[in-house]
Parts: sequence; C-alpha cells; structure tokens
Amino acid sequence: MNQTSFSFFRTHRHAVLLILYLLIIAALWYLPGVFHPKSVEDVRRWVMGYGVWGPLVYVLLYTVRPLLLFPSLLLNVAAGILFPPALGIPCLLAGGLGSAALLFYMARTGIGSEFLDLHGGKWGGRIHHYLSDGAKNFQRMLWLRTVPLFPYDVISLVAGCTKMKFVTFAATTLLGMLPGAIAYNILGDALGGNSGLAFSAVLLVIAFGIPLVFWYFGGERNKLREEKREGL
Repeated sequence: MNQTSFSFFRTHRHAVLLILYLLIIAALWYLPGVFHPKSVEDVRRWVMGYGVWGPLVYVLLYTVRPLLLFPSLLLNVAAGILFPPALGIPCLLAGGLGSAALLFYMARTGIGSEFLDLHGGKWGGRIHHYLSDGAKNFQRMLWLRTVPLFPYDVISLVAGCTKMKFVTFAATTLLGMLPGAIAYNILGDALGGNSGLAFSAVLLVIAFGIPLVFWYFGGERNKLREEKREGL
C-alpha cells in the first residue's frame, strides 16, 4: 500500500470498513450454497448432516449469524433439539458469545459510532452513555443481557463503541445468557419429545420474567431513562 492509499484509508477508514462489511454480508446473502435457515427444523437437519462435527458447526454458525441475517431464536431452540443439555447449553453459550464478540469488534473498528449516529437516536445515545460509566458498566451490561427488552445484536454494537473492556463484555454476556440458555435447551428438548413442555414454559417465564420485574420495579429502568446523549 503506497503512501497515498494509506492516507486515504486513514481518512476514510470508517466508510471503507462499512462498505467492506456490507459487501461481505451481500456476498453471504447472494452466493449459492450459503446456509440461510428459515426454521428450527432447517437448523436441525443442516447441523445433523455434519455428524460428530455437529456441535462445532453449530457454534460456528451461531458466531457468523449476524452476517447471515437470521434471528438467534432459531439457534437457541435448536440447541435443545440437537444436543442433550450438558452439551447444548455450552454450545449455545459459546455461539452466543462468538456472535456478540464479532459485533463488538466490528463496532471497535469504527462502524459502531456511525451506526449510532445514523440509527441510534436518543435511545442509542442513552444506552451508550449508560454503558460508558467504567465503575458501573459490569452491572449495567449484565442488566442489558438479562432483561428481554434490549436487542442482543444492537447492545453488542453499542458496547463496542464504549471503552468497556472485552473481558467485562464477555463475562456479562455469558452470565446474562445463562438463564435463557438453560430454559431454551429444556424447551428444545421438550419440543423434541423428551420432557414436559409446560415445565419448559415455566422455566422461560422464570428466566426472562424475573429479571424484567426487577428491572421495572427496582429503579434501574429509571437510571437508563435519565441518561442524556453525549458525544460518541
């Protein structure tokens, strides 16, 4: 890379990287043979087709999921259908952390700030400021991972725009995902005919309902509402 090209890249780095990411997403969307599941059954058949490599394939698929533009719910439920809980829960956690880390580091390249400027609005600014308090970002990130109101991928991008350490991001992501991972695996197991559906439904309510109640009535919701947008 000559000096002129290097200077151009430094000046327009965010725009160049954003275009690159969009090209990768477009290529993955339109290239033949790239897997784009439309149902839990699609995920089950595709992963099972890899035999003993199925768990690794599942984790890799979950990791690149944000680039393939399909919802994580398909993979969350599929984990319990594909694997016993002792394997399905770690696979779901590893894949969920992988996809979150991918978005976190994509945001760190600079596209996260542009995303917030273009699409974040007041809500995105408040989330950004809410997570920017270094003394409280572990607790606050954990709230955003456990309360089922905040888009998983968007929170990963916003977190990448802050100065949050990756170890904090990873730890809170894993802890926040754990109750849901357990509930989804038992639900998937129930849908596969191996356990009671009513019991799995109760677990889902517990996993997501309890954090929601504490968020709503415990005062943390008001702290987020009071945040003002600051410069990114």
